[in-house]
Amino acid sequence: MRSQLSWTQNSVMLALSGVLDRDSLVEFWDKRQTLLSQIERIDVSALTHVDSTGLAMLVRLKGEYQSQQRHLSILGVSDNLNTLMELYGVKPLLMD
Repeated sequence: MRSQLSWTQNSVMLALSGVLDRDSLVEFWDKRQTLLSQIERIDVSALTHVDSTGLAMLVRLKGEYQSQQRHLSILGVSDNLNTLMELYGVKPLLMD
């Protein structure tokens, strides 16, 4: 079964919706350079599920921004995603 991830871009915000997991993030990852060129915020409030691979992608994106001296905010973190961030010890890396 193929997981579904979709996104919409509005000015400096990218909103992700659906499932962010190992199966769904490949298309997004391939397009990330173009998609994220003007993005300052990613809204994850419409994600219904995030697995450890999806979380790793968010950490990687944040790190890429920092290495380019750019700022990226992650908004709309659900309780489940917050718990996953705490379990993996990456909450300080993702939250401003």
